[in-house]
Amino acid sequence: MTQALLLLLAASCFLACFTDSFRSASDGRVYYGFATRRGMWLFNYDYVASPSAALPDLSRYRVRAVDWVHGVLSVLVFASVALRDRNAVSCIYPRPSRETEEALSVLPLGVGVISSLLFVVFPTRRHGIGFPVTDGS
Repeated sequence: MTQALLLLLAASCFLACFTDSFRSASDGRVYYGFATRRGMWLFNYDYVASPSAALPDLSRYRVRAVDWVHGVLSVLVFASVALRDRNAVSCIYPRPSRETEEALSVLPLGVGVISSLLFVVFPTRRHGIGFPVTDGS
């Protein structure tokens, strides 16, 4: 059960890296969506009732390589933090060896430093769900 929960939370960390939002110039509303290969698929837009002419070019919000990098790094950060919990570790490794315990104690520091450096080198322009929309989007 713990492993299923950890997998579900890791998947949500990964998928959250592909969410984006923008403010419509025509009606001033904020629209949220999921980045795809062809553009953005909007969650809160009525495609039937509203004309798509009111939307900006959604193809500029398509998935890029940096999104995949951020997704993988987010999962690594989540996994390293989750493996700091003794209860989660005891489900995966009931009796870890001394070397495994040492590796699990050093892992969050290494993953954190490497991920932080890569997040700085490869920043994202995405505004995930719940983050404010800035003017440059």
